[in-house]
Amino acid sequence: YDLAIVQHPIRGRRCGFGNKDRRPVSPPPIVELVITTSDGKRVNVDDVDISFFVVLCDNWQADGITEANVILEPAKRNLVGNLVASAVKLYNVQGELGIYFIFSEISIRLEGTYRLGFSLIDVRLPCMSPDQSSGILTKVYTDVVTIYTAKNFPGVAPRTELSQCFLRQGIKIPVRKEETGTKRPANDTEEEAG
Repeated sequence: YDLAIVQHPIRGRRCGFGNKDRRPVSPPPIVELVITTSDGKRVNVDDVDISFFVVLCDNWQADGITEANVILEPAKRNLVGNLVASAVKLYNVQGELGIYFIFSEISIRLEGTYRLGFSLIDVRLPCMSPDQSSGILTKVYTDVVTIYTAKNFPGVAPRTELSQCFLRQGIKIPVRKEETGTKRPANDTEEEAG
């Protein structure tokens, strides 16, 4: 099993400490699962039962070594949103069917530079004990993502071709509105399409 990040987040605006203040990183991280046989041949996606695969997202400092999931004062999670994604079969921009995990609602509370880690888990596999990660099949990290204060935030990243491709297939991904020539309110920078 291999995970590949096919869409890396670039930036985000720090979200607040309230439960409703969410500022998703953009573009949304998208992870692809590639399964190969022991002789290196790619397994046909149509032959894969994806119902037992999930990917868990966690937060790391830019060094990729130091965990950054929790803020000590006040004691809260630094990474918020939907941190687990189920597998979905979708066609990419080349028209090829693949297995994807989409994280469209990931927000980070503190400004700084981070990497997101994604762990593939087969929920059928038992864990040996609560402190072991035997259910994790593989893990991958994003490139560095920068989280800005509201004052310094350069804006939501433009839509990507891959996000648009998945939107057309019914996946809900927050994307930046296209310029229409009309003025819109300053706080209206994203829409959720689907």
